[in-house]
Amino acid sequence: MGFFIDKIPTPLSPNRDGDFIKDGTGFSRIFVPTYNAVLGAIFLLLTAGYFYSLHFSKPHGEKQPLLGNSAKGPTKATLYYRRFRSILLYQPQGRYAESYGTMAVIASYLGLNTLYLFVNNSTRHVTIFGDRLGLLAVVNMPILFLLGAKTGLLVQWTGWSHEGYNILHRHVGRVVCTAAVLHVFFYSLACPIEVMVHVTTIFVALLAVIGFFLILISSIAPLRAKTYELFLLLHVYGVVAILPLLYFHFERVRPYVITSAVIFLWDRINRFRNAQHVIAHTTILSGNTVKLSLNVNSTTREIHWKTGQYVYVSISSLAKQQAHPFTIASPPNPNTLDLIIRARKGFSKSLFLSEAPEHKVTFHGPYGSPPTFEGCDRVILMAGGAGISYAYPEAIELASSTGHYAAANPEVDFLWVVPSRDFSSWVDLKEDYNVDFKVWVTAEQGRPDIKKYVKDSIIAAGPGARVAVAVCGPAPLVRDSRNACSEMLWEGNNVVFYSENFGW
Repeated sequence: MGFFIDKIPTPLSPNRDGDFIKDGTGFSRIFVPTYNAVLGAIFLLLTAGYFYSLHFSKPHGEKQPLLGNSAKGPTKATLYYRRFRSILLYQPQGRYAESYGTMAVIASYLGLNTLYLFVNNSTRHVTIFGDRLGLLAVVNMPILFLLGAKTGLLVQWTGWSHEGYNILHRHVGRVVCTAAVLHVFFYSLACPIEVMVHVTTIFVALLAVIGFFLILISSIAPLRAKTYELFLLLHVYGVVAILPLLYFHFERVRPYVITSAVIFLWDRINRFRNAQHVIAHTTILSGNTVKLSLNVNSTTREIHWKTGQYVYVSISSLAKQQAHPFTIASPPNPNTLDLIIRARKGFSKSLFLSEAPEHKVTFHGPYGSPPTFEGCDRVILMAGGAGISYAYPEAIELASSTGHYAAANPEVDFLWVVPSRDFSSWVDLKEDYNVDFKVWVTAEQGRPDIKKYVKDSIIAAGPGARVAVAVCGPAPLVRDSRNACSEMLWEGNNVVFYSENFGW
């Protein structure tokens, strides 16, 4: 007899022939697929809400009246609505704490999975429970691949920020990987691993679970930050290996595996079709930073972008098979697309240390659905360090007499927090842009009171004014500005908030 056999020998089989086990696993295989219908309905509601906000919300350029209803303050219904938004927006202290709204979404997602895991007494036998875990891992895989698609399909349909869907991607990934590992663990309680490895369909599943386990471990935040390049490689090549292994594991999982593979291939094909190959010039900036200027005149098609969008960049001479996202740091123009890149580890450090004045660059994009500020009386733009990549072009676009916001002409309050004065040379802070570029240097002025600054600026906009606050920078800056907006919403002010955090 060879190493592999068709099925587990009867004396060692986990007794799947009992009627209650057949009923339990049969129920799981009918019940769990309804999970996709539930998530599909939620997704359609989110898409419909985003569509409504784009096409049926406040008319472009409409300003709040100086007198009238807005001066009297919000109605009770509006006040309660803003207080509800205030609660969702608030972000408690803690390194890994998200806003209450984000945590509510994550808790709802985990709660839905918990419901599907335990409903109908799934714990009455280890094989029934193990079967349920395996099914939950598989039905979540298409969602995981959609959230991980770099071409940003969900961003286009829902308007989520890159930060938002990246948070969801991480939590869905943890559910998939953890459920897959536990699927094997509970089956091993009924039948020893040393027996299961001899069954071909189980052996391939064990290999897939090893891949899931490595991806799960590498995605732990501290480890991910230290070994980000390895994390990327495990994600790409791990996925390529896992999908065919699962396909041959069990016939019922094949529709989900095929769907995931189609999403993965669709994303790769789109990246290939959108890829542009250009020569980029580098400029070394202070603070271990480099500016990468892409000559978009040489592309095969015209490149148009909006402020706040991002591109994925690859430089094969520095890091093969890697594409890294960077926010576009220049206003829309036909000539040059600038990126400001802080040197950390891996690719960014190699780019900073490279002595070559130019590089052959492959990029694809732009992606993202940045916020729109039509109807706002004031826009507060705040940046910390390299967060200027978002705030700077947005400020110029808002203040332009010929740009997208020319008719609305909102006031722009701009604050850039930097550690030293020489950081201000990163961008051109001309006075003729009609923007009061305020630069706060922490080495000279200490740390700013961000909450007080945001609140004072909102109050200065006047009663009834619609104020947008957009922030890009390190987590403390984002949290303090977010919580200032939360407190002002609670008091009844008309405030909207948008953020992009540093990180992966």
